[in-house]
This record gives sequence, structure tokens and C-alpha cells, in this order.
Amino acid sequence: MDSWSNRGNVEPSDAQLLVRLAGGDRDALAPLMERHERRLYRIALAYVRSHDDALDVVQETFVRAYQNAARWDGTAEVGRWLTRIGINQAIDRYRRDKRRRATHEPLEEGDHDARAADNRPSPEGHVAAAETGARIGAALAALPEKQRSIFVLRHYQDMSLEEIAETLGLPLGTVKSGLHRAIQGLRQRLSGLQP
Repeated sequence: MDSWSNRGNVEPSDAQLLVRLAGGDRDALAPLMERHERRLYRIALAYVRSHDDALDVVQETFVRAYQNAARWDGTAEVGRWLTRIGINQAIDRYRRDKRRRATHEPLEEGDHDARAADNRPSPEGHVAAAETGARIGAALAALPEKQRSIFVLRHYQDMSLEEIAETLGLPLGTVKSGLHRAIQGLRQRLSGLQP
């Protein structure tokens, strides 16, 4: 069997897909989305704290990737390049929605009985968890953007400090000090929070 007959079974790399995308091949976008959308969703959710907004951020990320595929320099790892676009989209969404966001989200209607029936936390436990989540979200949102980005990538995506530095285009020392400051800032804002 020659090497050409096996080529159809080999999936293209992210880099190959991005080159195809830059050349106008829209079919290259779907495999990129399948490979990266879940990770980008988790990152976006850590910023915007809303399922629908996080989905919008992911969609906007891939639209931007499609529009800017020709700008990719070929040396950057595609996943990190997409992550940087996703972070920028999440920050933009957060800024746009900051004034409109409510501090507390009401409980969804109609599912209170189902929560009690399937061993979920009591209403008091649910409220306490929601309040804790809101405090953590507010504390995270209060961090400067660079610190928030570093913290999210480290603690929500388990990226190494070196990977964060490369993804954000920052020196390693800046990432280390930014993570330290982010943790200190969160500790101050969350002091007195019961575990």
C-alpha cells in the first residue's frame, strides 16, 4: 500500500487546519471547533459566569479565528492562539455586560421540588452555595484583567506557568508575580468566607 492511500485516514493537525482556514476552506473550522470548544467554554465561563454568555464568547472566538486565520504566524501553537482570542473575547464581553449584570441571580422557577426530591442541597444550602459562588465570582471579577487571566488559566485550566507565559505573551516572571498577586487579592476579598 502506498503512502497516498493512508492519507485519507490521518486527521489533519491544528496547524494544517488553520492554514486551510486561512486559504478560505470553511470546512477546516468544524474540526478545530470540535477539538477546542470545551476548553474555550470553561475559560469563558470563568470570566463571564453565565452559560449563555460563555457560549457566545466561544462562538465569537471561532468567528475571530476564521476572520484572522491569515494573521496566524505559523509558529504559535494553535490551541494557545485560540485561547488568547477566547480570553480577549471574554474580557470584551465582561466589559460590555458589566453595567447590566445583576449581583444576585434568582432561583429558576419550577425546579424547586425536583431539587428536594433528588437529594440536592436544602434550600438553605443552595442559597449559601449560591452566595459563596457569587462572592468568589465577584472577587475574581474584581482582579485586574492580567491577574484574572493568569489565575483562570492556572486554576481552571491547569496550565503550567510556562504555558501561561507563552499563551499570554508575557515573561515568566510577570506570570509568577501576577499569580501571586491574584491569590493575595482573592484571599483579601474572600477573608471570612467559611469553607
